[in-house]
Amino acid sequence: MDSDSTVESEFIENSKNTSFMDKEDSFSGLPPFPAPQLVCMTTSSLLTPPMDESEPTTGERHPDFYKEWERLPLLNHYEQERIRGLNPLLIDEFFCRVPRELSYPIRFFFAKARKYFVRYYTDMKVLYKKYKFPTMKRRIFFGMAKECHTVLLANDWTGALEIYQKLLAYDSEMFQRDPNMYFGLGLVYLHFKQWRPAIEAFSRVLYCSPTGRIALESKLRLGMCYMEIEDYHRCLNLFDHALNDLEESKFMPRIVIKFNIALCHENNEQLETAEAEYRKLQSDIDIFEKSHDQHIEPETTDLLLRLRAACLRQLGWINYRRTYRDEANRPEYMKKALDFLNQSNQMDPRDGQTYYYLGRVYGEQELGPGLVNGEAIEVANERAEANAHAAFVNYRQSIDKCEKNADTWCSIGALYLRKSQPMDALQAFISSVELNPNLTAAWTDLGELYERNTQYQDALDCFRKALESDPVSPECIKTRVNCLEKVDSLTCPPRPPGHVIPGTFDLTIPSLKDSYVQPIPLELRTRQDAQYAEGEVMYDNAFWDLWEDLKTVEFEVSEQIMNSQLEARPMEELEIDVLQLLRANEESLVKAEREVLECLETTEVLWKEKVIEAVVPEVCREMPRVTVEMIDHLRDHGHLIENPRCYPYPFLPKVVFNELPDSYSLLSEIFVSLDVPGSEIKQMIAKRAFHNNTTYVPIFDEFAKLPELPKGPAKPIATDEDVKTALEKNERHPFMMKTPILTVENRKEASSMELQRYLDNSTVACVRGLTGCLRLDLSMFSTRAVMEIDPNQEIEVRTQYHFAPETNCNHARQETWKCISDKSYTTLARYGQYQAESFRHTLRVEAEKIRRHGGNGGRGPSPKRMKLNRRAPSPPKELKKIKFGTNIDLSDEVKYGKHFSELSKLPAFCRLIAGSNLLSHLGHQIHGVNTVQLNMGVPGARISARQTPNHVALVNINIGPGDCEWFAVPYNYWGKMERLCEDRGIDFTQGIYWPIMEDLLKEGVPVHRFTQKSGDVVYVTGGTIYWMQTTGWSNNISWCVAPLNATQIRTSLLSYEWNKLRRVKSSIPMQLLCWQVAKNVKFTNQSTFAACKGVLIRSMAFLQIVHDYLTLNKKTIKVYPRGPAEASHFCRYCECEVFGILLVKEISNNFIVFCVYCAKSQGLEDFIALQQYTFDDLLAIYDNLKYVPASVLATNNNSKVAYLA
Repeated sequence: MDSDSTVESEFIENSKNTSFMDKEDSFSGLPPFPAPQLVCMTTSSLLTPPMDESEPTTGERHPDFYKEWERLPLLNHYEQERIRGLNPLLIDEFFCRVPRELSYPIRFFFAKARKYFVRYYTDMKVLYKKYKFPTMKRRIFFGMAKECHTVLLANDWTGALEIYQKLLAYDSEMFQRDPNMYFGLGLVYLHFKQWRPAIEAFSRVLYCSPTGRIALESKLRLGMCYMEIEDYHRCLNLFDHALNDLEESKFMPRIVIKFNIALCHENNEQLETAEAEYRKLQSDIDIFEKSHDQHIEPETTDLLLRLRAACLRQLGWINYRRTYRDEANRPEYMKKALDFLNQSNQMDPRDGQTYYYLGRVYGEQELGPGLVNGEAIEVANERAEANAHAAFVNYRQSIDKCEKNADTWCSIGALYLRKSQPMDALQAFISSVELNPNLTAAWTDLGELYERNTQYQDALDCFRKALESDPVSPECIKTRVNCLEKVDSLTCPPRPPGHVIPGTFDLTIPSLKDSYVQPIPLELRTRQDAQYAEGEVMYDNAFWDLWEDLKTVEFEVSEQIMNSQLEARPMEELEIDVLQLLRANEESLVKAEREVLECLETTEVLWKEKVIEAVVPEVCREMPRVTVEMIDHLRDHGHLIENPRCYPYPFLPKVVFNELPDSYSLLSEIFVSLDVPGSEIKQMIAKRAFHNNTTYVPIFDEFAKLPELPKGPAKPIATDEDVKTALEKNERHPFMMKTPILTVENRKEASSMELQRYLDNSTVACVRGLTGCLRLDLSMFSTRAVMEIDPNQEIEVRTQYHFAPETNCNHARQETWKCISDKSYTTLARYGQYQAESFRHTLRVEAEKIRRHGGNGGRGPSPKRMKLNRRAPSPPKELKKIKFGTNIDLSDEVKYGKHFSELSKLPAFCRLIAGSNLLSHLGHQIHGVNTVQLNMGVPGARISARQTPNHVALVNINIGPGDCEWFAVPYNYWGKMERLCEDRGIDFTQGIYWPIMEDLLKEGVPVHRFTQKSGDVVYVTGGTIYWMQTTGWSNNISWCVAPLNATQIRTSLLSYEWNKLRRVKSSIPMQLLCWQVAKNVKFTNQSTFAACKGVLIRSMAFLQIVHDYLTLNKKTIKVYPRGPAEASHFCRYCECEVFGILLVKEISNNFIVFCVYCAKSQGLEDFIALQQYTFDDLLAIYDNLKYVPASVLATNNNSKVAYLA
């Protein structure tokens, strides 16, 4: 590799930037979370330290010593107030980069607070063993939660992690009902730079609490996590949402959010957009300073200064990056880059990143040909030496500011390499890969160093390491690997002593293995040792002495006059009266009344046992709402509730209802009967609008529980012993499932209900003969036929590599699930030419083989599938690139009307439009769901593993002429597959991956595998995980269908809510779909009716709540009927479905739709409220929806309903 290509590879690798809040010298008032200093963290380091086994002191031998220790410390009035309000949202107030530098009074306060919480839940555990009241178990959780928050605020990260995980295991349902718990856990994961667990925690917070300050803080931190894993779409979405929030975070002010938005665009290769954002931010800073004049605090002034410098720095880096895209204007861009970086450095010389960028610019200026034109060679050399010296000086400054930057050491090594100083270059490259083992540029440059010195084996090892790190431009590295493998296979004699090969160095460089033990720069080694020592102190000791301080200082503070000890709360007279009345009528109480009795008995026990509950105000959530009218009714009739036997709820409503439900889910528990009239729902919701109304009870659970994935079958398909036995006998692997291959011989069989039921109950099935007996003309979907209709239609193309179906590899030919599939676009005609040329090329190769080998082509035996007791075939040494034309839209009825007519011959259960297909009732097209898509493949083309949108069923027809290899995993193993993807750093929902058969079988995941021949119809049941590879030249058409049954509705609803949790837009609007189905279908199946009716109850109740909320906030709601075939609406920020009432805001001359939660967080002033369905229309549909048994419906000859379910 020449110098230019080396530098370019460095540039590509190092072009990613971290967020502004991640910088080492960040503004102390807006603290980022530092990375743990330990290179490797074991499980033991996350636990509390070992017990102190030292000899007891003289004081500890005194018999009264431990009695003194058991006393609760005294608290002044301020501490008593603070201890009640401790929660993770206070982290910005107490965060300290070095925990031991936390002020002593604060540390001492946390030690006292923790002692109160430990005493509280310890006492509660004793009482729970005695009384077994469920409310006591919940109070134990509240006490432990408060202790956990205290440990977190004290910056004891390992201790907090241990307690949070213990609490999650103790009661997962209580854990998710308190958003502070997942927020605190997310903070801990973020501190340890565990991005994906942090994403999981903060996503759960936003699902359960989409508004308020905790939502704002979660969005900002979640955005940081997505930036780290390079998911820029979701990162920008979250930052944009936080930027427009009414509140402002101390953790990341709006002006810092703007910088991070620009940085996201830059990292996402949108340089023009990023440059515009940086310049706009500079203007915003100017406006802010002018408007505030002299009233800016010093900390804010410093922040603005650093932001100005950071904008200039990134503008310089953008211009530097443009030098590789526009070689003609390279000198001009280099000059601009240097000017911007020098301005940034003068403005803020503390930033190590600026020095690194300056080093890169100076280091490459000597490469520019324009520097030597018209000048003497000596002058040019002097200038080159000066630039190299300037580069070294800036790199040294960068190391002084941030010595942990692997990019800097890599660039230093590249500079040494150009100066022919191999040992110095080696030290720098080794330092770089030690700091970041996945830095492709460092491995590539190190490989070049060995290659130039003819040490080919070491060079080969380095280039392979570079390929393992998923490089941006792998092809040149792979070419080099292939060449070196050929060279390394030859026998090369050792270099004679003193013999110098031209272009190499005059010494033998230590091998790669020996390089790690070579002395690295003393300064770096000293700093690394200091980091390791600091990490051991910070994390292994777990801040233990903080909690021990109370032993020595308790008596010093106890003499202060203003201090007092908290006491147990006595019962009020009214509580005593109600308790006595309930006990007198205990035998006749219903469940909701018994809950009140249990809470009062618990309060009585706590009073008698002197348990201090004032430090845990969260226990107020346990108290049901008991009104004066209810107490009077208890005195007169012996019950708190009127008509207690008819009371539908297992509880009494709690004390407070917010303006909107805490969160909204289509899976929330319903507390009313399915037969409740629509008018009664409206009356019940009307009571909710008045906060002082004591008679309102919720219609559905107004706190959405987290959706749960299928847990898999209770009994495994096969045991380890069964697998072992099968392999010994060379039998089929027990987890290789047999796939139903059904043969249809006539039209009657094709339309039979038995076939439909069988397919719906199978994971996946292949139907043969169906297209033949129905006489479908599949040639209409051939490449030539489609090209003749619209040759210029744009299609998506995926560039992939050809592997055996059982396996998948990365660029280094190592097995991995991550699939290489680069997206691009072309026209239908061009791809058709590629497909035909690929076929002709293969024919020429086969003809050449026949000519050489005299008839049999030298093929040997035909290839067979992988036997399950053997390993998959190893990948080829040279990976063959292929192109796959996919997602070709055939939805245009004008162009493809004849094709739709042909497909209408299919039976109803797999037809695109049919009354039994839920998607047919939707009323508008969703591309790729209820429209036909065409895939055009060559041998080896892959559809990566996925589930269908919202887990509806899939119909796929192989047009031919080649075959396709299919794999499928049952829906029940969704949760296990998601875990396997997480273990490999893959996003299950949106990632591109190809599961390796051997891994699935080892994990006990059953797999279906079969071949789809030309004309075969594959039916994939909803929720099944499937993937497919073509084994020949073939086209496939596919579309989704949704059987009209309860299982399909429930499965789609779970997927709908899971997407909401993952912040992924659902393809199918389930609320609209259920309303449309209720309008068009007469239900004869009770479970299907119940599934649809439940959605309508939740939807209509929530819509009425939103309407009342907007009315109370004086928003005018305009009626705006939904147009025919109008697409469904989704919120711009959270990407959830917005049904019924749209909140619309004009942004950049476009009207954007938001949900009520995202609109509330921004303030409702700038929104227009549009109601697409009147309540009268919805009530008519709702009241019309009834369950009618099939036997009754058969006698009614006047039914005009389009379809029966």
